[in-house]
Amino acid sequence: MSSPTPDRSQARRTALWWALLAVAWLLVLGLAPLAGAAEISLPRALGFGVPEGEFNPDAQILFHSRLPRVLFALVAGGLLALSGAVYQAILRNDLADPYVLGVSGGAGFGALLVLTLAPAAVVAFLLPAAAFAIAAAAVLLIYGMSRWRGPHTPPATFLLAGITLNLLFGAGILLTQYLSDPYQTFRMIRWLMGGVDVGSYRVVAFVAGVGGAASLVIVWRARHLDLLSLGEQTAHHLGVPVASTRRLALFGASLVAAVVVAYAGPIGFVGLIVPHLLRLVVGPDNRVLLVACLLGGGVFLALCDTLARTVLAPTELPVGVVTAFTGAPFFLWLLFRKV
Repeated sequence: MSSPTPDRSQARRTALWWALLAVAWLLVLGLAPLAGAAEISLPRALGFGVPEGEFNPDAQILFHSRLPRVLFALVAGGLLALSGAVYQAILRNDLADPYVLGVSGGAGFGALLVLTLAPAAVVAFLLPAAAFAIAAAAVLLIYGMSRWRGPHTPPATFLLAGITLNLLFGAGILLTQYLSDPYQTFRMIRWLMGGVDVGSYRVVAFVAGVGGAASLVIVWRARHLDLLSLGEQTAHHLGVPVASTRRLALFGASLVAAVVVAYAGPIGFVGLIVPHLLRLVVGPDNRVLLVACLLGGGVFLALCDTLARTVLAPTELPVGVVTAFTGAPFFLWLLFRKV
């Protein structure tokens, strides 16, 4: 009997990893909503043993608080991880993450302006809109400057411009906090720590719809991203439309990251950690890696949120704190590994 060809062996290995990640995704979806400061009974939450018409606190906690939170964490984590993988491919920098082009700083500055200036009645509506708008404007500004420099702007230019914009937005954030009253400052700090407690299936559906559409377009061009990571000249000689591929990937990844940050706040390190970890097991092929990131990133963020809800129960930690404690050592390892 002949051994399987390398292509068939790789396809089986890819299918196995995708299946394992999908099973992990489903397990987290089924089990994470049951964990929290308040104990709930799954049978009671499903209506067993509860008289008809009687208030059911277990069902209220499960279906109106925890389930949308876990669903949003699964969606947001996957989108952030995919965005990080795309940035690392187009910028050819292992330390790139979704906020490298000013997405995080812009969204934070926009959100804080709303918390400071907007009437309380419209904050819930204006906050994600302003966060998304300024994050998108930051990316458009960087892309416009790159077009002014020419069609072959080096990836390092995007990286440095993003870092500079984040510093500028950071100064605006500090100034806004300094000019705010203590109550506003507390709300700002809490939002900047990140969180997935959206409490609405509509938000989950909206983020999943917008992010999913952008992700499909990016995955469709994944082969071009593989070739682009070899260098622009090499990719051009292999028939890749370099300018359009980079533009599509840049705006797609930024849209994905911005729509998540608009509702969740700046949750760091998901887009840095997950792509690297998955690249170690599924390989560098973006056609495989991007799908794995959508699954693995969601699992990672949902597990971090579950830890945030339970480790100091009944006190809940912001999930951004947990991802930062996890991500900072990993970032340092990556940094010194390159020295």
